[in-house]
Amino acid sequence: MDMRGIITLVGMAAFFSTPAYADTDVKKEIIDRCKVQMGSYGSAMVKACVDQDLSAVAEIKQIPDEYKKTVARCMKQMRQYGFAMVKACADQDIEAEKALKEY
Repeated sequence: MDMRGIITLVGMAAFFSTPAYADTDVKKEIIDRCKVQMGSYGSAMVKACVDQDLSAVAEIKQIPDEYKKTVARCMKQMRQYGFAMVKACADQDIEAEKALKEY
């Protein structure tokens, strides 16, 4: 394999592994926040918090692109409280926006 092949291979590996690192960072963020916020209530509550936020992250990724601004605003305002709160913010805003169009 020549040098270009090696560079291409390394570049592809880096490109395709970036989402994995991002997911790892998000998981770490969730676990750390849940431990701080819920740790005094025991491991079961920390696990419930983590499970809820991981589920919310997956659901946030499914929100249509037309609501990117809403999701970005909710991320900025609510992320410190967890992704379940981000999702609730986005869901409520999207529902309100749709209702306002009905008037």
